[in-house]
Parts: sequence; C-alpha cells; structure tokens
Amino acid sequence: MTNLLRLAGLVSLLAALPAVHAADVSGTWKGAFDSQGSSVPLTFHLTNVAGAVTGTVERLPTTPAEIHDGKIDGDTVTFWVNTDYQGQTYKLVYTGKITARQIAFMFGTEDGSWGAELTAAKAGT
Repeated sequence: MTNLLRLAGLVSLLAALPAVHAADVSGTWKGAFDSQGSSVPLTFHLTNVAGAVTGTVERLPTTPAEIHDGKIDGDTVTFWVNTDYQGQTYKLVYTGKITARQIAFMFGTEDGSWGAELTAAKAGT
C-alpha cells in the first residue's frame, strides 16, 4: 500500500511539472519566399539530435549551404548559413516557429539590411 501511495504521489508530481519537449524537425521541408515579385523555392534538409539542428539549405546561390549553430528551444528553431550573392558572402539568420506540419521562418542578413518570410511544409505529408 505504501508503494502504491508513493507511485501515485510521483505521478501527481510529474503531471504538475510543465512538459518541456523540443519539437522534432528532422526531415525535408520545402517552401518559397517572394523576392521582387518572383517566388524563390528553398529546400531544408534538417536533422535534430538532442535539440541540436544540422543539415543544409538548397537553392540559395551557394548550394547546398551548411547549417551552423542550429538549435531548438521549445517550438522555435534557429540557425544560420553563409551564402554568396554577386561575389560577396552573406550570413543569413533563420528563426522558425514549428508546428506539426510546417515551420514559419523569418530570415535575413545578420545586419538586418534584408529579410523575408517563408513557410516550409514537411515533404511527404
């Protein structure tokens, strides 16, 4: 009986704690952003291991662009990539809000001089 009460107390305690689970973004995600009236498609190949995100972004001028410092905090994913445009290298910073079937990204240059929005859907869903 004592063990049953201890188990019930432990279950109650665990149920009272907030659930902190990192969303899993592993897989291929596809979306497009608007650039001066043209749709520019991007493909994200993401891997999530213990909250660390790695992978690549395809269809940038420098492709594939390797993901750096990727991480997930709750339902937010962040990372950056380097890409070349007209002979100059730019650091693009991505912040995405994760839901079950999509990631809503805000991304742009590190200095804030350019930015765009993009919603990527998980391929195959």
